[in-house]
Amino acid sequence: MAALLVAGCKDPDVVNGGEASNWGEQPTLPVVSGVATFSLNANEDYVSVMGTTTPRMPNFPALATKTGIVRGYVADLSGKPLQGAYIGIRSTATGGYYSGASAETDAKGYYEISIPWGAAEFYAAGYTIDYGEGRAVLSLSSADGKLGSFPSAAGLVKNFVLLSYGVYSKDILSQKPRDQTNYAGGTLYITYNVSDPSSVFNPPTYIPENAEIQVTLTPDGPGLYGETRTFVIQKRASLLNYGFQIMNIPVGRYTISTKLRNGPSLQMEAVGRYANLYPYFGLIPATASGTAKLLFTPDSRSGNETIPNRSNWGSLQIKVELPN
Repeated sequence: MAALLVAGCKDPDVVNGGEASNWGEQPTLPVVSGVATFSLNANEDYVSVMGTTTPRMPNFPALATKTGIVRGYVADLSGKPLQGAYIGIRSTATGGYYSGASAETDAKGYYEISIPWGAAEFYAAGYTIDYGEGRAVLSLSSADGKLGSFPSAAGLVKNFVLLSYGVYSKDILSQKPRDQTNYAGGTLYITYNVSDPSSVFNPPTYIPENAEIQVTLTPDGPGLYGETRTFVIQKRASLLNYGFQIMNIPVGRYTISTKLRNGPSLQMEAVGRYANLYPYFGLIPATASGTAKLLFTPDSRSGNETIPNRSNWGSLQIKVELPN
């Protein structure tokens, strides 16, 4: 994990290793292993492979609220403090004018920011990791799941966690279950054409109606927190839709394999907005037959652009078709 510049630490208890910086005993990391298989019928067009839960949070050191100050800690799921995480806040005063302030966490994962006057909110919270041949910024999740605005004078304690999968907001989930940005894990969109019996135009590369597309995601080594689970997604092709989303995949490196169930391998091609980031992210190579390497695609490359409680992974589109 990256260690960026240290900034913003002003609390003497934290600096001197007092009680405020005592992380204490941490719960055991969740085990994500084995094989999980999902079957989507003709009407279904999305799946969250890690369900609708969020991993348990680490134990944070206790901090008291300080007037006019927002402060807290940033950690990974194991309770390891993260140095160099970017936290940004902004306040709105009368007339709609914004003023902002930011800091990066120190070696103890601690940050402290003087809040500009007005109604304040977090506009950024990100942490950069080495990922594949490049770097990727991940959004940070508020440990308590809340991110509403707050008055600057009151002060606030807010801790953040780096997730590899999970749901950011149960409220958004109930309203928009297909919203990929509400899941901390990576996202794929598998797109294809389906043969139409009523049409005279049916190229041999089109997927037969009612055939089952099978996508297998096999980890290339442990994920961000040691995840080793393989995912198998089977989707019945139909003229009702021409694609499906696979969401909330634990952050890591994967081999992706596509085929018709009990049939031939499929051709794959990265398409759409995130198709041209090879060789750093996405489908590697960008066109492949049957099997390829896969790295999720970050939506922005800097912490000060990364919104908290909102996935920074783009939805990589992969077009599949029968070999010609």
